[in-house]
Amino acid sequence: MQVTVKDWLNEWVEVYVNHCRKENTYLCNKYVITMILKQRPELSDLCLSDIDELYLQKLLNQAATKYPKSTLNKMRTVLRNAYDRAIRNKRCESNPALALIIPEASEKSVRALTREEEISIISAAQNDILGHLAIFLLKTGLRSCELKNLRWDDYNSELNEIYIRKSKTKNGIRTVPLIQEAKKIIESQPHYCDFIFTSTKKQPVTKTVLRKLYCRLRTATGIDMVTNHVYRHSFATRMVEKKPTITHYPKF
Repeated sequence: MQVTVKDWLNEWVEVYVNHCRKENTYLCNKYVITMILKQRPELSDLCLSDIDELYLQKLLNQAATKYPKSTLNKMRTVLRNAYDRAIRNKRCESNPALALIIPEASEKSVRALTREEEISIISAAQNDILGHLAIFLLKTGLRSCELKNLRWDDYNSELNEIYIRKSKTKNGIRTVPLIQEAKKIIESQPHYCDFIFTSTKKQPVTKTVLRKLYCRLRTATGIDMVTNHVYRHSFATRMVEKKPTITHYPKF
């Protein structure tokens, strides 16, 4: 049975990842598939058996000019696993991704938003239904995973602070003081559930919700380097710029 690479990747991630792995793993694989298809749009028409190792190696080599090694590794893993399942399901006979080499990727550098860019982002965010999430990240320096996991029990309205109980690192467990603007954002959130921040579906914010938000802000402002980590980096930069009044630095 002939099946295109695009159709199989999408079927594979829904059948073998969506219901068998953690949500973050599923979302990560979905995003990687999007990047693969963006690199080679013709995969919408090419069948699994039309692709050889040389083709996929060229795809990775091309991706290395845009993405870091970690992303290239994820692309290779997705291709390997998807092709492995395709063989088991008799959709093709061989796996062209087995011996792919990860090329040297260009160093990924993260720069902070300039003050003018930050003002532009905030202005656009004020016109987005979930824009307050971006503004909160800019005003607190939180990681996106920290924002997603914030519960009402973590908020102390009397002391104007939030407690980060779940973070990427042990040093990330900390108490963060809130400026008035950040406190107002929390106070304006409806109590739909135990989590402070929710999506338009009244469910806890997800990685996908935050990614779609910064993509909308990119479109609205023309600032293509905007990401959740750029918000954090920009917060740290603003703190350094006004050194005498620093209250806390984000722990990277």
